[in-house]
Amino acid sequence: MTHPKNPFSARGFGGAAPWLDLVNSELLDGFGHATECLDDPKWLRTFAEHWKLRESFEASAAQEGLRALRALLRRLVEKNAARGSLGPREIVRLNAWLKIPVFPRVVENQNGLALELRPAQIGWKAELAGIARSFADALIRAPQGRLKICANAECAWVFVDRTKGNVRRWCNDATCGNRDRVRRSRAAHKK
Repeated sequence: MTHPKNPFSARGFGGAAPWLDLVNSELLDGFGHATECLDDPKWLRTFAEHWKLRESFEASAAQEGLRALRALLRRLVEKNAARGSLGPREIVRLNAWLKIPVFPRVVENQNGLALELRPAQIGWKAELAGIARSFADALIRAPQGRLKICANAECAWVFVDRTKGNVRRWCNDATCGNRDRVRRSRAAHKK
């Protein structure tokens, strides 16, 4: 018996970081049709389970927080992709989401011991701070210009370019890349 593929991972979620899944949760299918994942309780549950978040985000206040953080992170990615860095105002806005008391804790993982910062409080605000922290970590760790937006305007999926030459243009070359090439070819034939 074959098991159907998990729709969360089948759509490309769950691969890199929680901030990336949140930013891409306003899903465009490559043809301009939108799906709002934050309105889907199953998507929210899978998102929380996959990233080991303790909150379900099903309460309306939590969903409003998710939407506000998503809007900020999307703007920050757009500005970072356009300029290669963030300005002082953008950093202040990100820091506002990170402002939550934490305590350090030594944990053991597959690489040995690591220092982990755990929120001193629980609840969806602490979980949102963790998502914002995953974005801040990506900004710090990813070389400049590696956070990108798919060149297919009807997709706009955010991704981290891990190619050696930093030349990736599409979230997926086989889908969005091919669609873009077909569109350009058809436009050239019309001329």
